[in-house]
Amino acid sequence: MRKYALGSAIVGVCLTLAARAQEPAAGPPGRATAPSPADVRLLDEVPNYAEILKHQWTDGVPADVTGAEESITAYGRLLAGPPTLTSLPECIGLALANNADLQVQRLTPIGAAAQVRKARAIFDPALFGTVSKDRLVSPATTFLTAGTGVSLYTQNFKADVGLRKTLLSGGQMSLFFSNTRYQANPSIANPLEPRYSTALTLSLNQPLLRNFGWFYSLLLVEVAQNTQQAAYHQYQAVVANIVAQVERAYWTLVLAQQNVKVQEDGLALSNEFLRQNEGKFAVGALAQTAVLEAKVNVAERQALLIQAQNSVDVARDNLRALINAPGTNAPALLMIEPQDKPTVEPYTIDLERSLGAALAERPELQAARLDVHGKGLQRKLAENQLLPKLDFVGAVGVNGLSGNDANVTFDGNPVPVNNTVRGGYGTALDLLPDGRFYNYAAGATVEIPLGNAAAKADYAAANIGLSQSRLSMQKVQELVTLEIKNAVSNLQSDLKSIEATRIARQLAEENLRNQKARYDVGLATTKDLLDYANRLTLTQFAEVQALTRYNTDLAEMRRADGTLLSARNVYIERVSPEAAPWWARF
Repeated sequence: MRKYALGSAIVGVCLTLAARAQEPAAGPPGRATAPSPADVRLLDEVPNYAEILKHQWTDGVPADVTGAEESITAYGRLLAGPPTLTSLPECIGLALANNADLQVQRLTPIGAAAQVRKARAIFDPALFGTVSKDRLVSPATTFLTAGTGVSLYTQNFKADVGLRKTLLSGGQMSLFFSNTRYQANPSIANPLEPRYSTALTLSLNQPLLRNFGWFYSLLLVEVAQNTQQAAYHQYQAVVANIVAQVERAYWTLVLAQQNVKVQEDGLALSNEFLRQNEGKFAVGALAQTAVLEAKVNVAERQALLIQAQNSVDVARDNLRALINAPGTNAPALLMIEPQDKPTVEPYTIDLERSLGAALAERPELQAARLDVHGKGLQRKLAENQLLPKLDFVGAVGVNGLSGNDANVTFDGNPVPVNNTVRGGYGTALDLLPDGRFYNYAAGATVEIPLGNAAAKADYAAANIGLSQSRLSMQKVQELVTLEIKNAVSNLQSDLKSIEATRIARQLAEENLRNQKARYDVGLATTKDLLDYANRLTLTQFAEVQALTRYNTDLAEMRRADGTLLSARNVYIERVSPEAAPWWARF
């Protein structure tokens, strides 16, 4: 049993591709690829500040955008190489590991995971701070403000720091620690120089109508998570389509090769007729026209063989390009030589069962249902914005004050300074937990848009989007139903065609033997014999065509009812959703 694994940080595709029981797999060992470390790192690869600054001050784009500018000779990708016997399961495994479209789509769920992180980012706490210094010198108006001087000056040095966070309730909470060093002319109004003031304040701005609700704040996260789930099912649909395309291309190549064999057999038979006719003509037992008819038939057969051989080259290159697996002689792709032959694989045709499986398993339908759910969430977001704005605003805090006694006098007497505030910056800090000096505030802000046209338009757009999503899901259901009906009809027709073409081929073989016997005794002409030989060639090709068409339509049937991946032992495992950080849980 060959095992293949294909995956990413969000979607891990584990393949267990076994050859058919009646046809043991041969050829090169299966390749196993673990989830790509490069894909995993995409979510966490963030440049540091030094790299960012370097990029901002550098002309153009960073070097990692364009890569190492590898020299790729595209024309050499489809060059011929040594053929490698490859079974259909091996081709599927190679395609899932190397197909270019699949590698592109594999990144979609990772991008969706990044959007989930972005949606959760509104709950990330933010540390902020400010540092500033200012000085003002102006003429003094009275000695009460400037003392004995003739000018008034003030100087402030501020250093503030805070922590801000959005809560699950939609409110915003801030913890703010402010510090100010104030210097001015010592006076009766300002007996401290310098003066230190500190404050520790906890504030809350909590919406009560618009943007309110424990679950409302999580709606954006839920929308992103819904998109992430839809991306998984869309990726699953892409994988199923790739598998179906590989099977179709594989059997197209097999059919083209079988056609070459049929044409070669027909050419060999025509050459044999020509040899016999030339021998009979040489002894005078046959007219020259019979030899000419045989030569014309040989030329026609040669032309058909050339066309059949070209069809093989085209079909093989299409399959190689689809699989995109590197060969032994880079840059050429793997030279595939099909190992499997078309057979009638048993399959119970049941329209009701297939339709039920499709409605439950088709990833496109699951993605469509998730899209309806996501549009409903977006309408819920827009609906909330129709409400007026009513926010509770509150704050509570403690403060401290201190400074050095500037020994200010008034009318010859010293102005007394409270001993509680006398001291340096440390004294102001010591007063914060004292509890005697505090502040609080409480209030509400109201905003009622007159008309509220923007919110109503957004709600109408969201409602229309929901309706469109429902109709799209209905359209997908109708398309799936049609695909199932067509696939069932095609399989039933294919089984009848296989039996009919088998009987036609057997009869054509018997007719050709009978005509050969009649020809040998002179009861049939060369033209009669060549006509029956052509009929045999056509029936042989028709039988092979019916067999390959059945295998292709069987893959399409399984894709339509959503069972193709399980039938080919392709399992797409979802990685567990990333847990929210602890600060995003309150």
